[in-house]
Amino acid sequence: MSFDQFLDPFPLPGLFVSIILLLMFVIEVGFRRGMAHRPKSVKAQTAQVRAIMVANLGLLAFMLAFTFSTAQQHYETRVQHMVDEARIAGTAFLQADFLEEPTSTRAKALLYQYISDRLELRNLIKQDRVPEMMAIISKAEDLQRELWALLASPGSEGGAAVDPKARNEPFVNDIIGLIDIHNLRIQAALMNRIPVIVWLSLFFTAIMAMLVVGYQAGLTGKRTPIATYSLAVVFSAVMMLITDLDRPRMSMFEINNQIMINLHSKMGLELGHPPSD
Repeated sequence: MSFDQFLDPFPLPGLFVSIILLLMFVIEVGFRRGMAHRPKSVKAQTAQVRAIMVANLGLLAFMLAFTFSTAQQHYETRVQHMVDEARIAGTAFLQADFLEEPTSTRAKALLYQYISDRLELRNLIKQDRVPEMMAIISKAEDLQRELWALLASPGSEGGAAVDPKARNEPFVNDIIGLIDIHNLRIQAALMNRIPVIVWLSLFFTAIMAMLVVGYQAGLTGKRTPIATYSLAVVFSAVMMLITDLDRPRMSMFEINNQIMINLHSKMGLELGHPPSD
């Protein structure tokens, strides 16, 4: 299992500088080509190139807006899944009160450990410790199986079969929901990503737009470096936002998991665990 996709292996600062340098280089190439064609150009040709430049920049703006919106939706999906997981786990913890002992105590302990591991996973993601992350995810699935085993054969420790009608159906539904939301979170991290073809189209559009910008400046024989190169800087900055929003391991953005922290504290207090710092 891998979290990396296309731009993920590249650190954001290096990617930011690389894109700026690439686009500045493209602008300079376009400018020199425009200067070379300037003696042969006519006023109508210059107006045509200007119209093409405006169209390219408009298309680039559309591509940026589309890609940013997609990345934002992926970010919001991950936030919503975290909230749903906390809600389901909290409800299951309360429903465990209606289970018979020792199943009730064991179920609560497993749910507490599950939320503890979720908080630990968050810390590992920040530290980019991939092997430990995979181990925590595997452990979460083990805990889910153990919770399901409690439901599948409650009372087996005492050797007596339990009537299925006597089982706590809301608790069963919560455990099923917990398993489902875990799978959805994995899918959101690994599969709900901006496709590579969209990234390539965005870069291609940006390169062509910057090339025409430089070419148009060369045809007129005039350019303002600050205004021209600011396009490269602004585009690179927006690209950094899009890239970070789309990554499961974000650096500039952060999902507020206070709801998980509060749930963990409440569970710990009921089970007699000291509050964590």
